[in-house]
Amino acid sequence: MVADALVRAGPHAWALAPAAGAGALLLVVALIRGGAALGAALTLGGATYLVAVVVAGHRVAAAAPLVAVGLFLCGELAAWSLDARLRIVADKKLAWRRAAAVGALGLLGLAAATLAVALSAVPPGHGLAWTAAGAAAAVGAVGIAVRLAWRQ
Repeated sequence: MVADALVRAGPHAWALAPAAGAGALLLVVALIRGGAALGAALTLGGATYLVAVVVAGHRVAAAAPLVAVGLFLCGELAAWSLDARLRIVADKKLAWRRAAAVGALGLLGLAAATLAVALSAVPPGHGLAWTAAGAAAAVGAVGIAVRLAWRQ
């Protein structure tokens, strides 16, 4: 994701490289020493991508849903690896359920983000129906995510 942001930034990549490098370094530190730096690493990664999109002059970034899911999966899998260090023996079914929940939330997040990006690319003169459909899809995606999380 950070490499995509640097490529997207073009000639301005040199200005984004320190933040991208710091985010990657913080992720490594979080994985080695504990999760304290994980939030900062994900924030720097997302901010680097956002600035790269703005610098490139794009109004709508088609890769944004993939970046969002990448950040989500990075955070969840890093937290999972940190949880694996605990000396608690968990049931194998719990690991499978957690993997299924992370996968389902990732896919639902990808669908919701893709729909949001697609609807944001529609010119504003195309009516209230598209706006209502987008709002309903966003509420439905959040509702499904909450239901899946509640079941776990």
